[in-house]
Amino acid sequence: MKALILESSRLYRQLIDNLLAQQGFDNDITDELATARELLNQQSYDLLCLNENLKDGSGLELVRQCRSSETLQGIPILFFTSDTALARELKELAVNAVIPKTNLQQIHDQVLHFVEQQVDPMFRKGRILLVEDSDSIAAMIGEALEYRGYRVDHFTAADEAWSAFVNEVSYGSDEAAFDLVLTDIHVEGSINGLELTRRIRQVEDARGFVPIIAITSQDSPELRLSLYREGVSDFIHKPVLVEELLIRAGNLIDNKRLLDKVHDQRRELYILATTDKLTGCQNRHSLLEFSKKMMAQAQRHGFPVSLLMIDLDHFKQINDQHGHATGDQVLYGVGTLLLQSFRDSDLVARFGGEEFVVLMDHCSAKEACSKAEELRQSLEQLKPAGLRVTASIGVSSLEAGQTAAFEALFTAADEAVYRAKDKGRNQVALQPLPHRKD
Repeated sequence: MKALILESSRLYRQLIDNLLAQQGFDNDITDELATARELLNQQSYDLLCLNENLKDGSGLELVRQCRSSETLQGIPILFFTSDTALARELKELAVNAVIPKTNLQQIHDQVLHFVEQQVDPMFRKGRILLVEDSDSIAAMIGEALEYRGYRVDHFTAADEAWSAFVNEVSYGSDEAAFDLVLTDIHVEGSINGLELTRRIRQVEDARGFVPIIAITSQDSPELRLSLYREGVSDFIHKPVLVEELLIRAGNLIDNKRLLDKVHDQRRELYILATTDKLTGCQNRHSLLEFSKKMMAQAQRHGFPVSLLMIDLDHFKQINDQHGHATGDQVLYGVGTLLLQSFRDSDLVARFGGEEFVVLMDHCSAKEACSKAEELRQSLEQLKPAGLRVTASIGVSSLEAGQTAAFEALFTAADEAVYRAKDKGRNQVALQPLPHRKD
């Protein structure tokens, strides 16, 4: 993204430049109207920041020029001023935000808020699921929403809308996800708007939290309470006042955007905390956390679980003879191969150093040994960083009906690795779990 900063104060120029740069903007900076006009003629910008008193005129002149130009009228404008009278005039010119020059912290907070609301792709207009069986009402609502930039999927029956909703795998900040459901409570079909709301709220992933506005011709405390109990976020009475609908829809979608952003940041932090940076595999912490859940499910539902312990042969020699940078290339290549070789439901982790672990559900000892042998051959042919690399692979399995902790499975696979190394390396060894005496 690119911004043009037109500011007479060196302090404010530096402040705005730093703030926008932190949000991913590449900034052009000037304190002259003439230079700003040349830049606007030469290239496109995602944001214009300016104030009133410039070296060669008023920033208000440039605002008027932008809003009267076919090519520039759509650019978001952020104007800094402490003149309240000027602020009213700027609002009439459709300036996106007017920030008073009071204190630096307030400017900091308002600039970041503006960027999120107006420029950040996360805050695109959004996709709305509309359920309305009146053609005239649906046309009126749909036209108003689309004019504001929303994408509208219209259905006359709630059961059809439910199929479209539940079959949409995208959710949260994904561009294909629904950002709002707008449904008439009383519609024709096998289910009504209230049942649609119930079903959406029962969806276990993030789609179940999408905001829902109910449209109803009735107005009673009992109805409002029942709508809120079923999970409706807001409701609108018929006849629909379009401007009210747009405000309520916009507020709910903006709030969803903020939550989406928080969830995305939490996901990113979780990935950072559970992923090995060099190889892209899961790390030891993730393995230990995930393994407990898999082992518990396997013993509860009676399916087998297998573990592969992969230990690269003579890896220390690679580091000593070729350097650690080459060693990292080898580890990266091995990690990539492992991630490509197993199912999405399997957990591939770098346990430490040159050791990797693969934990596989619904996988017997026989199947695990076959997978391990295929992997051993693939590693031999891989030649990461142009080097021949082999591995000793230990296999252990919790068969259906067996009971054991993950530590026992891990210890057995570790013992199998030592047996493979003792027999000459570059081979697969199986170590059964010891039988427990009840």
